[in-house]
Amino acid sequence: MTFLPVVERELRVAARRRGTYWSRMSAAILGWAVTAWVLIAAKDLGMETGALVFEVLAVVVFVYTALGGLLATADCLSEEKRDGTLGLLFLTDLKGYDVVFGKLASTSVKIICGVMAVAPALAVSIVLGAVTQGEIARVMLVAVNLLFFFLCAGLFASSLCRQDNRALGLAAILSICLLAGAPALARLSFFHFAHPDVGFIFSPAFGCFTAFDDFYDKFPHDWFWFNFLVTQILAWTLLTLACRIVPGSWQDAPARKTAPRRGLVKAKSIRGTTERKEVLAVNVFLWRATQPKMQRTLVWLALLAVAVLWFALDSFFPLHRFDVTKDLLMLLLGGVIIKVWLASESAASLSADRRNAALELLLTTPLPEAEILKGQRMALWRQFAEPAAALFLANIFLLMMEILALSPNAALSDERNLLVGLHLITALSLMVDMLTLSWVGVWQGLVMRKPNNAAMLSILEIMLIPYALFFGFYIMASNMTAPNWFSVLIFTNILGLASGFFFAQNAHTRLAEYFRYVVAVGVAPKFRRESEEESATPALEGAE
Repeated sequence: MTFLPVVERELRVAARRRGTYWSRMSAAILGWAVTAWVLIAAKDLGMETGALVFEVLAVVVFVYTALGGLLATADCLSEEKRDGTLGLLFLTDLKGYDVVFGKLASTSVKIICGVMAVAPALAVSIVLGAVTQGEIARVMLVAVNLLFFFLCAGLFASSLCRQDNRALGLAAILSICLLAGAPALARLSFFHFAHPDVGFIFSPAFGCFTAFDDFYDKFPHDWFWFNFLVTQILAWTLLTLACRIVPGSWQDAPARKTAPRRGLVKAKSIRGTTERKEVLAVNVFLWRATQPKMQRTLVWLALLAVAVLWFALDSFFPLHRFDVTKDLLMLLLGGVIIKVWLASESAASLSADRRNAALELLLTTPLPEAEILKGQRMALWRQFAEPAAALFLANIFLLMMEILALSPNAALSDERNLLVGLHLITALSLMVDMLTLSWVGVWQGLVMRKPNNAAMLSILEIMLIPYALFFGFYIMASNMTAPNWFSVLIFTNILGLASGFFFAQNAHTRLAEYFRYVVAVGVAPKFRRESEEESATPALEGAE
């Protein structure tokens, strides 16, 4: 039998796939475009343009490897479980490592080609000056090492989970814990480490800093190679665990041998029946889309982790308890968690129902599309309204404490107005983005095949486009001088309000007009008058 036959097959398939070559060419074009953009924007600066181009491209590569690695593998095994095809592979002589390595090869080809395509653009920095060959070699080595780590983290999470959004969430949480866990623990006063900087060696992100000459010379050179080895050990450990888990993870969970006590079963059934009657009386689809209480509790636990981080920051940095910068950063972090979670949940429910034809059957009933969308949004409201309200109350509390902590010698009116404006626009941005994501996420989940891609596209449209527009215009207008972060917060949120209104209105209109068409056909229509008149709507149109 051929060693790793699935890997050989997947590599042959990837070599014939157009997307492999298009991704490589797109990455090369993006790398050269970023290089040209930085050179044009920095032409009047006094700093070395070679170092600036190199640092910007290196950051783009590191972010690309992290996001691309998680998104590529977080759903590769869980998708096979949902489709019921993973068990068929183990009817043959294949082992767990055959399947896992095959998935690793098939998902990593595009990303590796993309990273390699950016290498020539990085090498141009040598010609521009202020960059050494060793620095470029270290950046490429760290990029490949980091990509392997995130690919393995996604595979491990996918081997444990069946739902795609949960696999991606687990992969993200696991990656964050491994990236920041060791440095945070080393700096806690409880452990009394003589050299807390040693904790950086056990973080895979440490190589992203020591790849540059400034940090490479600041720390002992051996630390870079020890960090490379630790990252490899972590990645291979996750990959080995995935190989051991996959052969038994495709099966359904066995029934419990010992039944729980009757009193607990009776109490649980009574609570479930009561809640079901209450939900059914409000909206039929609300009962279908409502998440279990455990899912709602997890949102609270995430906000609790942010609150613990807010308290713990005083141990790491000499900050005031109610420092404005720290408070706003923690509020923004809590808002980002709620928004990302909301985008994931809004895209997952209808996408799963469309894949298994549940929506198609549901539309044969007298239930109108408006009630389905209303029930979906009410389910999102039940899950995220209380955490969002808690974040609003925390915003008000922190604002009051910051006003009370103002220096008596300061210009109180100006300081107070600035604080009120910052907190107000932060709260308003959270509310508008949540409303927008509840519409955009549902539409993207309906028209896209993979809910994770739908959630990422929704996040890109609502949360990242305003920042990209702001920094793009700012850099071109101000020659890349560092902006005041207060102005970044204010103007990006203003751009976010405008773009959020546009995307929400667009998604609402498309859902109202094309919901039945997308469910029946399975793809988004071409939004033109001619195609609407020429396309024959399938049999579901007569279900009304």
